[in-house]
This record gives sequence, structure tokens and C-alpha cells, in this order.
Amino acid sequence: MKVLVKARETFQQCLQRNRTILKATALSFSLIVLLSGIMTIAFFSVAPWVSDWFWSVAESERRYVAIPPPFTEDLYFFIFLNNVGHFWDPVKMLVWIPLLGTFILGLELLLNGGIIGIVAVTAGITHGPLYPILGLIPHGIVEIPAFIFLFTALIRWHVATAEAVMKKIIGEKVDGIKLRGDLKDTVILAVASIALFMIAAFIETYMTPSLLGM
Repeated sequence: MKVLVKARETFQQCLQRNRTILKATALSFSLIVLLSGIMTIAFFSVAPWVSDWFWSVAESERRYVAIPPPFTEDLYFFIFLNNVGHFWDPVKMLVWIPLLGTFILGLELLLNGGIIGIVAVTAGITHGPLYPILGLIPHGIVEIPAFIFLFTALIRWHVATAEAVMKKIIGEKVDGIKLRGDLKDTVILAVASIALFMIAAFIETYMTPSLLGM
């Protein structure tokens, strides 16, 4: 019990220390989703045929990407491992490279937010407004905070490493205590994101298909 209380206090302190980055990341992510959704609606209003083309492309992609069937352990691990690819996939792990990774992180933020907005609007236009609500919101309530924690961990990592590198370059002493604290926050936020991704993958595997009548 004491361990859980201590863990909760440590996590709350971490959130407090990184509240500015968390708020900025959440705001940026929300704006990207909103703007991509608005732009998609406007574009589809001008060219309605693009909606059908988008889904035909998505269906054709499934022929090349073997997505496991719903309600299976294989689908759970497919979703979970895809979401936590920044911790094991060599390509996605490039985002951790100091300095260079910040540009990749910015692109990922735009990509993830944009995809959510586009898919939500396209699904709503094609299958009705209830479809994206049932298909995205239940697991999205957990998955989106997981992405925000992940992006915040990456930003904290890049800020800490950039500061250390710059001080080394100009010959100043690196503040070891601050660096260790920043790295600790990075680990805490990363672990929190992984835990939420586990829950989100479970919802998407075993609950979302039921809601969609699959």
C-alpha cells in the first residue's frame, strides 16, 4: 500500500514539474486534430468523391498489412506494439536521437493528430456520425493521453540532452542533479504512456468491435 501511495505521489510531482509541456502538447495535439477535421470536411464538401477514394485506399492497404481479427490476442499485441514502437522499433526510435529527434517528433505530432482528425471525419461521412463516436472515443479517451504522455517524455528528454550537450560544448559544468531529475521524469512519463497504451489496446481489441457490431 505504501508503495502505491509513494508511486502516486511521485507521478503527481512529475506531472506538476512538467505541466507546461503537458499543456502545450495537449493543446497542440487538440488543435491539429480539430484543424485536420475542419479541413477534411471542407475538402470533402468540394470533392465528395475523395471520401470513397480514401476508404478504397484504406481497404487495399489491408491486403498488404495482415491485421488480426477482432477479439483476439494477436490483435491486442498488434495494436499495443504499434503504439509503443518508439521503445523497440529501430525506425521509430530515431525520435530519441538528441537534437535530430526533435524534427521527427514534430512530424509525428502532426501525423498522429492529422490522421485522427481525417479518419474521424471520413468515418462519420461514410458510415454516419455514430460510427466514429463508437469506433474512436472509447479507446481514444485513454490512447490520446497516452500519446500526450509519450510526446511529453520525448520533449523532456530532448530538452535535457540539448542542455547537457550545449553546456559541454561551451565548457560549462553539467548540472548532474537536474539532468538526473529530467531523465527520471522522462522514464516516469514513458512508463505512464505504456500503461495507458495497454489499456487502450484492450478496449480497442475487445470492446470497440462489439460497439461497432463486428
